[in-house]
Amino acid sequence: MYTYEQKCMMNLGDAYTLLYGFVAGNIIETCGVDGEAAVREATRQFGYDRAETTRAKHLAVNAKINMLNLFTLYHDLPGDPRFRRELQEIKPTERVSHTLVCPMADIWKEYGWMKIGRIYCEEFHPACYSHYAFDQSLVNLSKTLTQEGDEYCDFNVILRPQDVKEELRPICFEEYDPDYQKPDFPEQEVNGKKGFALLSIKLYYYLLKYAQEYLGDAGRDAVRGGLENFADAMAELLKKRAGRDMYEINAVYISENLPLELDSVRDMGIWDSYSAYESRELMQEACSDKMRKLLGI
Repeated sequence: MYTYEQKCMMNLGDAYTLLYGFVAGNIIETCGVDGEAAVREATRQFGYDRAETTRAKHLAVNAKINMLNLFTLYHDLPGDPRFRRELQEIKPTERVSHTLVCPMADIWKEYGWMKIGRIYCEEFHPACYSHYAFDQSLVNLSKTLTQEGDEYCDFNVILRPQDVKEELRPICFEEYDPDYQKPDFPEQEVNGKKGFALLSIKLYYYLLKYAQEYLGDAGRDAVRGGLENFADAMAELLKKRAGRDMYEINAVYISENLPLELDSVRDMGIWDSYSAYESRELMQEACSDKMRKLLGI
């Protein structure tokens, strides 16, 4: 039995996954091969952005930029209770793990989006994990749950000192920085709502940016269509889940279970850096306003 807080986190995560599925899927469906190229570039750029944010956070507290800290220090999201992982090894030079149950993969399978899920896995993870370590790490994702026949995701992320540029070794490894004194890292709050809001805006922004740059008005129209489809599906999903758990659909419930506020002005602090291409206005018109009507808020 999940708590209300856990159910909120699951809804926030599923909304993030569905947003990518509907928007990326509509870009590919309506724009073909060129649409897929735009989606792949957008997903990579999103990975680079997340990597730079994480790296800056770690450098600010004098942490070494390596695989141990990447996967253990300052998560930006709480854990999903549905997620299952088998961790084989984790140390500064390497992280080896098998993902046995992935809620994102489950959503993509349910909606018939295995190809879209593979694109996310193929582009986001290598971009994020490598770029975090100044593009010096190697990312091997030999199996994914979005590939037919694969029973788990097989991650092997490697950062070997001998493969790292000499000037970066002291930044990455304690043994190459003889004067380094590891600090006590201050605790940082993990806020699922804020975390998923930031990631959802970033992910959507890069999809819009590259759809519009690669495809012009057709790309923007494809994003709009994807947002409208997402609004329909997410409103229906929240109604279903609220009814199942006997929760009232009201403004508080919607706010706690959607990454983005239905009034985008309330998320302005996040939109500030991702406001080009009239991204906030498009999200409000095509998605938030429609969802508000569907939910009766």
